[in-house]
Amino acid sequence: MFHMGLGKNCGWKGLVAHLSIVYTLSVHEPAFCAAALEAKVHLRSGSILRALFTLALVILACAPVALVRGDSVIVVDAPQHLSAPLVDPVADDVLLLQATFVPATSPRYVVTMSNLSSWDLYSLFVLDRFFAPESEDEQSAEWFVDVLPAGESVSHVFAYQEADPLACCHQIEMNWSEGWSAFVVDQGEGSRTTLWSVPLSAEMAFVVEEEPLSFDYSDGRSKLGLHVTRNSDPNIMAFIKDAQPAVLVGVGDLGWLTEAKEISPGTITLGRFDEVDQTLTGDPAERAQQFVMAHAARYLANPGVDYWLGWNEPGIDSPADMAWYASFEAERAELMAALGFKVAVGNFSTGTPEADEFAAFLPAIQAAKAHGGVLALHEYSAPTMMDGVGQGIPGHDPEADYGSLTLRYRYWYEHYLAPARLVVPLVVTEAGVDGGVLVAQKAGLGGWQDFEESGPEGSLAGYIEQLSWYDDELRRDPYVIGFAVFNAGDASGRWGSFDVTADLGAILQMVSQKE
Repeated sequence: MFHMGLGKNCGWKGLVAHLSIVYTLSVHEPAFCAAALEAKVHLRSGSILRALFTLALVILACAPVALVRGDSVIVVDAPQHLSAPLVDPVADDVLLLQATFVPATSPRYVVTMSNLSSWDLYSLFVLDRFFAPESEDEQSAEWFVDVLPAGESVSHVFAYQEADPLACCHQIEMNWSEGWSAFVVDQGEGSRTTLWSVPLSAEMAFVVEEEPLSFDYSDGRSKLGLHVTRNSDPNIMAFIKDAQPAVLVGVGDLGWLTEAKEISPGTITLGRFDEVDQTLTGDPAERAQQFVMAHAARYLANPGVDYWLGWNEPGIDSPADMAWYASFEAERAELMAALGFKVAVGNFSTGTPEADEFAAFLPAIQAAKAHGGVLALHEYSAPTMMDGVGQGIPGHDPEADYGSLTLRYRYWYEHYLAPARLVVPLVVTEAGVDGGVLVAQKAGLGGWQDFEESGPEGSLAGYIEQLSWYDDELRRDPYVIGFAVFNAGDASGRWGSFDVTADLGAILQMVSQKE
């Protein structure tokens, strides 16, 4: 028996689907076999044209599969598996759902959705729940379609670990647009193809109005967090406990992030390991596989990390470089998802990439979105964090609330990610003042401690004022998770001019004012 229900926000409307069951047929036409044999004979005798003519008649008459390579033609006598009329004509404005069980050593369940309406459908989520009759275990698989335009079709193959018995049940649950949902049950025996017609209407095609990219005001609690080179000072954990920071970024030794999550459960954590080889050479997919396998044991040993970073500030000099890196990051997202981990892709240095390069990175963001990942990048400026705001970037006109260094990410979300429906969460994994952006003018300047002009009340007070300004700007953008101030816990002194470890108490006061 087959059932179909259609509802909105769990309220069933009781619409009945058109249902057609078609059974498998195996057809081997003798006339086709004879014609195919004749075509093969002509090939052997060298009469290619006559063979192709004979083959064309066969294709028109019997519609076999013809495989052509070069001047060789191979005719395959393909069994015709399905040939049966539908019970009722297919109505206009329906979502035609077809499910085919393919028996094999590794059986497959092939699902096709065809939007036979006049409206595009958005955010289709399909869950196939498989029940075997003599097993208490349920298997399931998910499929997400961002948009299914009117008149188009999409297909997906669900594979299961164990053989699908002849008698089984697949329950397909779907939802789309503003809370609309439907489910169908395929409970049959043997190999089969089943079709359902789910009635659609213009109301069902309604798309929930998306949250604006930016508000005119700062909203919510502080998004400030920390980049920690090493958990080498008790001030760090004390700050985490009291501030409950939005994000934490760790490098190398990451075991402390587990404790951090215990004392601040709402904090989002990101981790990475130092890399030696970040050259854009070789096959990007193979390089990603090598990268993931090299760190797999360490990933498993650090359950306190929510998102895993890959490379740090990759050197991108052209769209071709970015296309390579996008393939690397997309493959890394897929592999990490298979291991049960989420990724943060990108991790670009401040002032990069250029617009045409970022456009080439979209496949990586698409892969990250498919697996619950985020975008990561760095934002620094100098002499203050406000410098560069209001300036344009090559390819885009200046906008008052966007920047060439800090707030540069707004160009990416406005002009690339939103139009492509790829608005993923953002974490600014490093932020602050960095004199490196002024290398042509003031060589040798480093972090905020090298800039006495940071504020009228002195370096620390001025820097905290800048961090508060940046925090308020990010609080305007709902897709931003947070930003990590660089840096705390640097026992080596390498990043001494950036260090805020001794000043975390003053930063806490600023954060606490935004509860």
